Amino acid sequence: MDVLVVTPHPFRMAAMVPDDMVSLDTDGEWAAWSGFDCAVDGERKSVVLVAIAVTSFCPAPGAAPAEALRAMLRARHPAGSATIEEISTADGHPALRIRRPVTEQRGGRPVTTGQAQAFVVFPGAGALGVVSAVCPDAADLDRAAVLVAGIAARMTVTAATAAA
Repeated sequence: MDVLVVTPHPFRMAAMVPDDMVSLDTDGEWAAWSGFDCAVDGERKSVVLVAIAVTSFCPAPGAAPAEALRAMLRARHPAGSATIEEISTADGHPALRIRRPVTEQRGGRPVTTGQAQAFVVFPGAGALGVVSAVCPDAADLDRAAVLVAGIAARMTVTAATAAA
């Protein structure tokens, strides 16, 4: 399914999401698109929630956008707390994928989920495309990581132009 959105920021975003994903209403505040994907492997059911967003990204003058993004992610996720990988996009834009299990206390017990994100730098638009996924079962983290990388690889973001 093709997703074409003019974001609340001055960007146009296009992304291809798998046809079997179900679209959800977005709140119009931060997500340009959101949806979920379900799969069954034998008796085991898997759910991955996905959101796509675009925001401004203007690193310091003279800084390479990809290196600035990499430094920000490594500072936020010290060694061993997450897997950070370079991924390829169809248009050659710098992109990184991060994945990690997250354990939080819910109702007095630990709950572990899987979280994956892909970040794509669009220097010409001064934008950062973000595809985020969470899976309620951390066993589905690889599936979530493949989904975000696949969507991010074909994502495009351009600066929206004002109407003449």
